[in-house]
Order: sequence, then structure tokens, then C-alpha cells
Amino acid sequence: MRFQSMGEAASEPSNVSGNGALEALAHVASRLGVATSAERLRRAEIDGGHAPDARRLARIARDCGLEAKPTRLSWRHLADFGRAFPVMLRLDDGSWIVVEEFRRVGDTPVVMVVDPRHPTAPARPIDELRLTDHWTGEALLARRRLARAGEDRPFGFQWMLEQVLRERQVVRDVALAASVLSVLSLVPPMLYMVVVDRVLVHHRTSTLMVLVVLIVAALAFETILGWLRRTMIAIATAKIDARIGLYLFDRLLGLPMDFFERNTTGLIAHKLGEVRRIRSFLTGQLFNGLLDVLTLLVLVPTMFLLEPVLAGYVLGIGVAMAVIIALYMGPIRRAYAGVLEAEHRKSSMLIETIQGMRTIKSLALEGRRRNQWDVRVAEATNAATDLQMLANQPQTLLAPLERAIYSGSLCLGAWLAITETSVVHAGTLVAFTMIATRATQPIVQLSGMMQQFQEARGAIAEVASVVNATPEARRVDGVRPTMRGAISFQEVRFTYPDAALPALDGIDFTVEPGTVVGLMGRSGSGKTTVTRLLQGLHQNHQGLIKIDGIDLREIDIDHLRSRMGVVLQDSFLFRGTIRENILVARPDAGPDEMIEAARLAGAEEFIERLPRGYETLLEEGASNLSGGQRQRLAIARALVTDPALLIFDEATSALDPDSEAIIAENLRRIAAGRTVLMISHRLASLVDCDQILVLERGRLRDAGRHADLIDRCDTYRHLWFQQNRHLARGPEHGRHDPAVAVARR
Repeated sequence: MRFQSMGEAASEPSNVSGNGALEALAHVASRLGVATSAERLRRAEIDGGHAPDARRLARIARDCGLEAKPTRLSWRHLADFGRAFPVMLRLDDGSWIVVEEFRRVGDTPVVMVVDPRHPTAPARPIDELRLTDHWTGEALLARRRLARAGEDRPFGFQWMLEQVLRERQVVRDVALAASVLSVLSLVPPMLYMVVVDRVLVHHRTSTLMVLVVLIVAALAFETILGWLRRTMIAIATAKIDARIGLYLFDRLLGLPMDFFERNTTGLIAHKLGEVRRIRSFLTGQLFNGLLDVLTLLVLVPTMFLLEPVLAGYVLGIGVAMAVIIALYMGPIRRAYAGVLEAEHRKSSMLIETIQGMRTIKSLALEGRRRNQWDVRVAEATNAATDLQMLANQPQTLLAPLERAIYSGSLCLGAWLAITETSVVHAGTLVAFTMIATRATQPIVQLSGMMQQFQEARGAIAEVASVVNATPEARRVDGVRPTMRGAISFQEVRFTYPDAALPALDGIDFTVEPGTVVGLMGRSGSGKTTVTRLLQGLHQNHQGLIKIDGIDLREIDIDHLRSRMGVVLQDSFLFRGTIRENILVARPDAGPDEMIEAARLAGAEEFIERLPRGYETLLEEGASNLSGGQRQRLAIARALVTDPALLIFDEATSALDPDSEAIIAENLRRIAAGRTVLMISHRLASLVDCDQILVLERGRLRDAGRHADLIDRCDTYRHLWFQQNRHLARGPEHGRHDPAVAVARR
């Protein structure tokens, strides 16, 4: 900090602009009982290594379970805070401090300040003069966020409705506008009644002028209210869309890896896309339908005031229309389920075709895929047509009933007008028929809303099948040790969902920190499963997996993965520049660190030949790079984080011989100070490993160095000579080859 506590000698100010913000927030969170760390916040929230401002800090605080508010304070405010501490203050050099309490030291009022970059140091007393000399007045108030009622409720119709009702102020204003509009809807029929019964009969020009003024005023008022209603609905819809979008993406990121392996990309994307249908139904058809129902509170009493007999007739037809709607809801629901199933198959095939286009063209499968697509389109079209035909039936039945309301009211009113038992004026009859037509519109809308309701109901089930899936197990208060890379598997057993046989069956081995360990075995032997368990991608294993002596289940999963570098056989690169891809897991790394990682990965030589070097833009899927170049970038991306544990899962399989030679030559430098696990089918790349684990059918067959395994492990020896047949020709190696031994017999 640039100021000194009371009694301290002045020291040279340090330039720490932009530092300490996340450390301060993490310190405040821990004081408020929320488990987090500056490292986790930095990894999850900061892009490009830029220090966050107060508004950004408030959003970060909300994501980690706090409610925070940027504000401006003075010394007097701090003196009156009482138990509202801790509070974050921003200094004029951009750094942040934490004030933990206000007290008096002797007769001098002071605040107790903590430097968040040294959280173990005791709080220091700072008086008003020293604080205000460097404090900008900016502050961030934070408190623990209390869970909202129903916040943890599973996704469903009620959850969506709660999101709409969270905009209760807008809903209230829109409902008020709708109520006023419903009253205004009485103006035209009442005017017709007055014009027919009064103006035309008595030729009153003055009354007509008054009516004209009322009409103009009503039209202006109705126009303004309609514009305000649509504007408020648009604003509320945008807020709801943003909130739902953030919620869905957060839930998607929290799902376990096996969920994405069991469900196709197209199916997941299609299901999540259905949320728009739900939101549109809630804020569109349903919301407007409910607002129209409010008009009945005005229109129905008005009808009974004008003519009770006609009002009873209209309500009777309304009940008949409601019965028809109720009878068709079940069949329409079942028909829409068939539409969903057909659309799923169609969407899945479309996504699969796009992703596998290279294979389709290389095998000349265009004609076959076109025929299959024709079948999918036909199924979806037939299902949609059946739904439309079924939905057309209630609308056909309701149409004559809707017409009967107007025509029947007119005829019945005319009959009542000419009888001696009732007196119905012509203007009253016209006004009643207009009001009756308006009153039946909500019922007519319900008939058209049936299909939309079933679509929304099906869409809710679709989205819920994704976001309500069991999330990945995470310990929010897990330990965050300094990893050295020691690994221990003790009687580890694991079976994939729906698999008949275990992928790992009683595995025991130990890896010393700082060693290079190879994993080999035939396909399906469990090599990749070992690395997946180490990453915490599957946590329902039996037995113990320890890293540096700590049970894997007790470690904070984000901390664990941030200390690992993983390079897969087919690594994914994001759309963006080469620089952004290398630094994606560590955006605050310097240029020297990025270049060194690229050099170790053998990527520097091809990057320098590109016209824009590290600023070269990668297309989707990095299609403008070769497979070997993509793999070298993935290795550089893993190395730039300086991981304690590095996993190569067939990482060099796509490399050309020159690139593989560069990686092999740099392997000792890459492995310096870290543990390396290498999975490879090419045993020649594992020869120099400190230890090689031989897996077979989920069991550890043997472990040792290359020379030892050649002598004692039949599985390793067989695969070695199978891949290096030229070595088996010599007499000194023939005795190791089972095939040669059989031939000699």
C-alpha cells in the first residue's frame, strides 16, 4: 500500500496499479463465509489479464455467492458502518484494500486495513489523513447472498414462470395498462349506443361534437397505453432472455463429461434451443391471453347490465367452446410428442452430417445421406401435418360458435326488442353485440393457444432433460494443495455407465513426482480411463486415488484441473488467434512465456513462417492448419500454464516425424520439475520413460522400465516386437518373440 500505518516510517511508494482486486474480493468472501480464492476468480472471470473495475467486481462477486454494490463513500460513512464491515476501497493507483473495522487508537479514530496481497499479515491501523490522501472514494460493499425462494428448484414451467414474475414491477404496470385498455374497449360500443339511441333520434349536434372529442381523446390515450405496454413487454422479455441464457449456459458447463458422451451435440443444441419457444409462449401468447382475460372482469358485468338474457346466451356458448378445447388437449399433446421425436432424429442427422462432411465426401456418401435425409424430412413433415390437421378440428368447431355469438346475439336481441316483455333499443343491441364479440376473444384465443401450449410443454421437458441432469460433483470447500505430482492408485475400480465389464478392475500403482510414466496396452485396456479419473471427469470410482497424499475427492476440482496440462489425440482449438489459443488457460502470461511454450512444443518454427505469426486467425476447427500443427499448438497451450502434472493421451500420434523428434528431444526439458503421463501405442516413444505401466483388460499386468519389461512381460514383449519386426530377426532377440519361439518348435 502507498500509505503507512500509524508509527511506521514512510517507505517508497510502489506502483501496483490494477493489483489486489481479486485478492481483496476473495478475502472479503472468506470473511463472509464463502469459500473461494483469488486464483479461482482470476481463472474463471478475467479475460486477457485485465484488472476488473468496480462494476466487473460486483458481477464476479454475484457469481461466487455474494451481493455486491459499487458506491462512493467518505470517512464519515466508514465511522458509521458499525457491523457492516468488511468493505473494499479503491486507491488512486488502482489497487484495492480491505477495511475490516473502525476503532479508536487512543483518541485517534482509525480503520483497520488489510493488504489483500498479504492476507496473513495483521490488519494495520490507518487514520483519516493517510487514508483520504490515497483513497479515491470508490468502494465495494458486499454481503453474503441469501438464496431466493425456489432458487434451487429444478427447471420447469413453475421455474420459468418465476423468472417472468421476477419482473413483477413491469408485469404490474402492464396489467394496469391492460385494465385501463379494457375499460377503454367499452368506449366504441357505448358511443355507438349513444349515437343510435340519442343523436340520430333527437338530431343533437352538440352531443355529437362531445362524442367526437371523447373519441379522439380515447384513441390518443389508447395509442399511448398500447405503445407503453409493448415497450415494457419488450424490456421485460430482454431481461428474462438474458437471465435464462446465463442460467442455461451455467448449468450446461456444470454437467459431467459422460453426459456429453451419451448425448449427441445436435440433440443437446436442439433441446436447449427450445427455451425460446417457452419464453415466447410465456411472455407472448400466455401473457397476452391472461391480460385479455382481465377484460372479462369489465366486459361480462357490462353485458349483464345491458341485457341479462343475451349475456346468459353468450356465456352458454362460451362454456361450450371451453368444453371443446378441453377435449382436444390430450390428443394434441400426444401428437406433438410425435413431432418432437421426429424433429430430434432430423436435427441429430443434420448436425452429424455437418460434423462428418469430410468423411461423407471422402467415401462418396452424398447420395446415401440424401436418401436418409429424405426419410427424416418425410417423418418430420408427416408428424407436423398430423398435428396441424388435429389442431384444425377444434378451430373448425369453434368457428361457427364464434359467429353464433354475434349473429345469435343480434337475432335474439331483435326478437326481444319486438316482444312486449322486454325493451331493447337498437343502439343497445349494437353495443351488446360488439361487447359480446370482444368478450369471446379470450376463449377463441385459447383454441389457438392449445397447440402453442403443448409445444411449450414439450419444450420444457426438452430443456429440463438437459439442465436438470445430475451436475458434476464439486466440493466448493475442497482443499487446494501445492501439487508436486505424486500419484497413487489403490484398488481402483471403475465401470462406465451401461457397460457390462469394468474399465478398471483393481488397479494399484504409484508414481513418484517429477517422473515420466508411460501407459501402454491394447485398445480398451483402460489407459485413457486412468487419465480421466485423474482429471476428476468421473468420480464414482471405487478405491482410492491420491495426489500428493490427498484423496482426489477432497481436492477442489478447478484447482486440480488448473494444475494439470492435458493434450488429447484430437485436441480442440477455439476460433481466434494463435496467441489467444495458446494463452486461453492463462491470459495473463507474458510473451516470453508464450514463446517458450511454443518452442518446447515445436510450434515456434511453423508459427514464425505464418504471415501474421502469433496473430494468425484460426478458422472454426483450425481448418487452416495441418493436424500436426494443431497438435503442437495444443501442447504449447498445455505447457504455458506450467502444470505440475502433464498428460499426453496419444498426443504425438498426429505429428510428423520431424515434429515428433522435436517433442522427444525436448521431453526432458518439458518434464523438468513435473510429472508426465504418456499414453502411446507406439512403444518406441516410451523407451526412455522412468516407468511403463502395462494395462490389459482393465488390470495392471506389469510395471517397470523398458528393458525389464522386455525380459519379464509377455504382453509388452509381444507388442514391442510386433511394432519393431526388424529387431526380431537377430538371434539375440528371437528368443524374446513368442512367434519366433513357436516357429522353432
